[in-house]
Amino acid sequence: MVKKTKNKQTGALDGKNKKIILDGEESYFDELMDNIPDSIYFKDRDSKFVRINKACAEKFGLKNPEDAIGKTDFDFFITENAQPTYDDDQNIMKTGKKTVSIVKKEIFRDKPDRWVTSTKIPRYDRDGNIIGLFGITRDITETTIMDNKLEKEISFVDALMQGMPDSIYFKDRDSKFVRINKACADKMGLDSPDDAVGKTDYDFFGKDMAKIAYDDEQNIIKTGKHIVDLSYRETYKDKADRWMAITKMPWYDRGGNIIGIIGMARDITDKQKAEEEIKYLSFHDVLTGLYNRAFFDEELKRLNTERQLPIAIVMGDVNGLKLINDAYGHARGDVLLKRISDILRENFRGEDIISRWGGDEFISILPKTSVENAKRIVKRIGEMCRQKSTAEIPLSISFGIAVKKNKPECIEDIIKKSEDRMYKNKIAENKPIYEKILQSLKENLKKGDYISETRTKKMEDYALCIGKKLNLSDVKLGELSLLLNLHNIGKLALADEIVSKPGRLTNNEWKIIKKLPEVGYRIAESSPGLKSIAESILSHHEWYNGQGYPRGTKGEEIPVLSRISFLINSYEAMTRDRPYRKKKTKEEAMGEIKKCCGTQFDPGITKFFLEILKEEEK
Repeated sequence: MVKKTKNKQTGALDGKNKKIILDGEESYFDELMDNIPDSIYFKDRDSKFVRINKACAEKFGLKNPEDAIGKTDFDFFITENAQPTYDDDQNIMKTGKKTVSIVKKEIFRDKPDRWVTSTKIPRYDRDGNIIGLFGITRDITETTIMDNKLEKEISFVDALMQGMPDSIYFKDRDSKFVRINKACADKMGLDSPDDAVGKTDYDFFGKDMAKIAYDDEQNIIKTGKHIVDLSYRETYKDKADRWMAITKMPWYDRGGNIIGIIGMARDITDKQKAEEEIKYLSFHDVLTGLYNRAFFDEELKRLNTERQLPIAIVMGDVNGLKLINDAYGHARGDVLLKRISDILRENFRGEDIISRWGGDEFISILPKTSVENAKRIVKRIGEMCRQKSTAEIPLSISFGIAVKKNKPECIEDIIKKSEDRMYKNKIAENKPIYEKILQSLKENLKKGDYISETRTKKMEDYALCIGKKLNLSDVKLGELSLLLNLHNIGKLALADEIVSKPGRLTNNEWKIIKKLPEVGYRIAESSPGLKSIAESILSHHEWYNGQGYPRGTKGEEIPVLSRISFLINSYEAMTRDRPYRKKKTKEEAMGEIKKCCGTQFDPGITKFFLEILKEEEK
C-alpha cells in the first residue's frame, strides 16, 4: 500500500505523492482489465471503442486490446446484430439510463454465435457530461444451452404428462404421489393433478389393491428392479374395476440414489374383455354355453389320473331334435338344446365337466364318481326333463354311462362304451318320444284351422271308403288315415303371418307354399311314425296330368294315397268358406270335380268318390 504524505501546512497531497497514488490505482485497474474473464470495454459518444480488456480482445479475435481502438461493433458483428447494439448505446448516452444484465445473442461474422449478459453504464467527465459508456458482458452460452435444453426437456415432459392417454405418476420413497399427469387425475376423479400430491393409493383404490401396489413399489425402491407390463385389476372405492398394464421403475437423483418410483398405467380393460371373450369362445359352445369338445379333450387329459378314479363318462343324445328342426325350424331346435343344457347344468355337480360333444350329443366327465352316483344324476335329469316338457317342445335325452375303475383301463374305451350304451337306450326310448312329438305336431296343425272334428272325421271316412273300394290293405288304410291328418305337416315351418293370412297370397308367398310338400317330406322322414307316408306327403299336390308340384309327376307315378287324399281335401276346401270366397254347394263341388277329372284328379278315384257322394243323397 502506498503511504500518503500531506503538506504539514495545508494538509494537501503534493504532486509527487499524488502521482504515486494515481500510478498505483492505474496498476490495479490494468491488472483487473487483463485478468477478469468478462469482456470489459469503454466507448466514446460515437460508440467507438476507446479501450477494451484482454478477454474482450480475445473474443474479437484481436492480438492486442489496442487494436480495437477506434473500431465499432460493426467491425466484429454482422449488421443485424451490431445495429441494435449501436442504437442501444446511443439511447443510453442520450438518456443517461443504464441497462443491467440484458441477455442477448452476439452474432459474429466468422465464428459461432454466443449468448451473453450485457450491462452498460453512461460515462461522465469531471463536469458531469456524458462522454461515452462503460460496458461489461459475461458469456453465458453454456449455461443458456443447458437452460434451453432443460427447458425443452421440461416442455417435453409437460407435453408427455399432459398429452399421454396413459396414467403417468411419480412417487417418493414412501409411495406418496409427487406428481401425476392429467389422465391419471381423471382416472382418480380429481379436478387437478396437484390434488394428488402427498396422497397414496389408499386414498383412491381398494385396500387390497393399494397394499399390493405399495409392496411392489417398496420392493422396487429396495432392489432397483423394474416391473414391466404387469396386468392386474384396479379396484376402486366408488366405481367399476378396470384392468391395467402397469410399468414401474426406480426414480434416481443426479447422484444415482433412488428417491422414489416412476409409474405408467395403460387401461387394457377392453382388450382384457376381448381376450377373455376369445378364451371363453375357444372353450365353450356358443349356443349352449357349455364347454366344447376341445375343452373336453384337454380336461380329459388332466383328469385321467389314478387320483380321480373312479371316473364316470356320461354321454347323452337329445331325442327328436331333427324332427323339431324340420317341423318348426332350427330356432325351435336351438331352444330345445338350450333347455336340455340348462337341465344338465343344474343337475351335474360343480366339479363335473359338461360339454357339447356334437350337434345333439353331450358328454360329461365325472371324477371320483361311481356307477350308482352317475345313475342317480341321470335319473334326476330325466325327471326334470319330464317336468319341464311342453306340448311344443318335449324334452328327452337318452344316456349311456361307463366308468373307469382301474388305472390300466383306456379312457377312450370307456367313452366308446358310454356311446354304445347311449345308442342302445336311444332305440328303446325313441318310440315314446316320437309319439309325443307326433301328437304335438297334430295339435299344432289344428291351430288356426277351423275344420271341426266332425268334418275331419267325415273326410277321413270318405278316404277310407275309397281305399276299401280300391282293395287297399289294412296297413295302407291306416297310412291313409294318418295322411289325411298330416298331409299338410309342412305348414308348421310357415311364418305365422302366412298361415293366418285372411286374403289371397302373393306370388312370393305362393312360392313358399309350393315348397311345403318338401318340408313335410323331410319332417316325415325324420320320424319313425311318419316315414311310411313321407312319399305320399311329398306327392300330395301332384296333378294327374303332371302339372302339379313339386316334381310334376303324373298318373300312376303318384302314390295312390296321395291321389285319394288330394281329391278328398280339394272337396273339403271347395265346400268350406274362405275369407276371399264363398263356399260351394255339394252339387257345385261335384261339378268342379267332374270338370277336373283327368287333369287334377285320378279318373278311377273320382268315379268312386262321386258314387259315394251320390249314395249319401239317397
